[in-house]
Amino acid sequence: MKKFIYATIFLLVSATAQIHAQTFMDRIHFEFSAGTGIKNNGIKPVDFSFKSFVEFISISYLFVTVEDNISLYNENGTKNYFKGASIGGGLGVKLLNHTKSNHALDIRAKALSSVGCPAWKRSSYDLSLAWYIKSYRFSPIVELGYRFIDSHTSGLGNYGNAYLSIGFRY
Repeated sequence: MKKFIYATIFLLVSATAQIHAQTFMDRIHFEFSAGTGIKNNGIKPVDFSFKSFVEFISISYLFVTVEDNISLYNENGTKNYFKGASIGGGLGVKLLNHTKSNHALDIRAKALSSVGCPAWKRSSYDLSLAWYIKSYRFSPIVELGYRFIDSHTSGLGNYGNAYLSIGFRY
C-alpha cells in the first residue's frame, strides 16, 4: 500500500511540474561551502562540503555530497578534535522556482554516513533552507538548517544542532 501511495504522489508531482527544454549541462550545478553549528554536548562541528546537483524535474533535484568533518571539543582543559569524512545524498525542492525574482529558496533533506576509519563513526541527517541567486555563474549560497547526528562510537552520544553554512554555487 505504501508503494502505491508513493507512486501516486510521484505521478501527481510529475504531472504538475513544467518541463523546460534544457541541455544536461543546464540541469547540473556544483556547490562548495563551509559551515558550523551550535555547540552541543561540548562538541562544536565544522564541516567543509562539496555537492553535485542534477535537476530531474523543474521543481526538484537530487544531489550527492562529500563532507570533511571536524568536531572540536575540550578534554580535561585541552582543546582537541575528531576528524572524519562523510558521503551521502539528498533531495531538494525549489520553493521560489516560478517567481520572476533572481533570488531562490530551496528546502533540502540529506543523509550522510562516515567513511574510512574516522575517530567518530556516525550517520547524520539534515533538513535545511538554502538561499542563493539564480545565475549561470558563481553565486553565493547561505544554508540554515538542523542536523541530527546518530553516533556509532561508544562514549559519544547522539545529538542535534542548528547549523549555518556559506559557500558558492555554480
